[in-house]
Amino acid sequence: MTQSKETIKHNDESWEIDLPLLFREFFHSLRRLWLLVAVLVALGAGVMYLSSTKSYRPMYRAQATFTVETYTAQGGYTFFYDNHTAAQMARTFPYILESDLLLDRVKSDLGVTYLDGSAEAKVIENSNLFTLAVTGKNPQVVYDILQSLIKNYPNVAEYVIGKTQLNMIDHPELPTEPYNRTHALQDGALGGLVGGVLGVVIVMVFAMTRNTVRRESDITSKLYTDCLGTIPLVVSKRGKKDMDLSIRNSKVGSPFKESFRGLALQVARRMEDKKVLLITATNEKEGVSTVARNLACALSDQGKQVTLLTEGDFQEEQVQILRPLAGKAVTEQIAQEKKHADFVILDAPACYNLDAVQDMAEQADCILYVILQDSAKISQVMNCFEDLNPLNADLLGCVFNGVRAGITGYGYGYGYGYGYGYGYGYGKSYRYGRYGDYGEEKAGKFAAEKEE
Repeated sequence: MTQSKETIKHNDESWEIDLPLLFREFFHSLRRLWLLVAVLVALGAGVMYLSSTKSYRPMYRAQATFTVETYTAQGGYTFFYDNHTAAQMARTFPYILESDLLLDRVKSDLGVTYLDGSAEAKVIENSNLFTLAVTGKNPQVVYDILQSLIKNYPNVAEYVIGKTQLNMIDHPELPTEPYNRTHALQDGALGGLVGGVLGVVIVMVFAMTRNTVRRESDITSKLYTDCLGTIPLVVSKRGKKDMDLSIRNSKVGSPFKESFRGLALQVARRMEDKKVLLITATNEKEGVSTVARNLACALSDQGKQVTLLTEGDFQEEQVQILRPLAGKAVTEQIAQEKKHADFVILDAPACYNLDAVQDMAEQADCILYVILQDSAKISQVMNCFEDLNPLNADLLGCVFNGVRAGITGYGYGYGYGYGYGYGYGYGKSYRYGRYGDYGEEKAGKFAAEKEE
């Protein structure tokens, strides 16, 4: 395959990050991977919620506030009004609370061998008040332990600080609610956030590494090939999926039609005295049949005699149908069509199946390569170019197909957006020599219907 004289030469400029493009590519990738992001958010939220729920253990606290009275030499009890002295006494509380003597008395008092709770005593800052608290899993147990501590503490403390008496300021109550609240909802929200961030990172990496043909300039700067036309992605306003993507269809917008008329002018000028044009792409469903059919129509509108060889069944065209055979019969049919046609267009399979397209390409004078926006990777397209390179057909250039516009597009086209349905390969032959008359007749029919 030899490239045309106007093919853009290799550009040695270093690749730079295009932030607007990366931003648009991120949103476009997010459209494709939104389900993955949603799954990660749900998974993160679910895992954290279940983990928090499973690990949650309600804890209860019973406490009392009191002052300590000590026995004086005069034979009575007096309060500790000195904060410093009270703080010194508070430091002795842990030793007394943890002493085997006090614990054994509490166990004996409760009739148990194990205390299912922990006690803590501390002085209230800048006061002579103390708090004694017991925490545990069972509200009744912690309450009973606290009552027993209050009862037995003075007797045990006598061995350490002398006779004491606890004067209750705030009496203990049976706890009815756990003091530690569950954070399952907060943990679930945090897990969802982590999952969402992970999903966004994956989308960003996907957007930065896909390296597909996203813009028209990618064809010239990365594939070093001319872009002969840009075909907008067409959207049906009523959401009809069976819309006829033909320039003969009055319901298709003018940008779509004008793009093929411009493409036809480019093809006719570049092919000069050559006749057989093969149209192919890297993968299936890139729009080869749609491009081939509409290019044939556009060329016929310019007064050219055009034959389209394809498997597509375009019933509304009402043209003669031929059924080419495999092998030499295909060669003979192309040779026959060249006698009376200005152009013979071959609607070929995708290049990934090189064996299927090679025989056809050997009969072609030129190749028109269809590239669906953001579909095939640049490396895949280059590999197909290398596979076609040994053939004698000239590469006219590429057609940039299905171009979107908007925040998730790439700033090209006319703002259309309709999903194509494509066919490919040989099977039938359509002659377009009389399409001019047919188009006028059909246009008149639509006009008449509109007036009615």
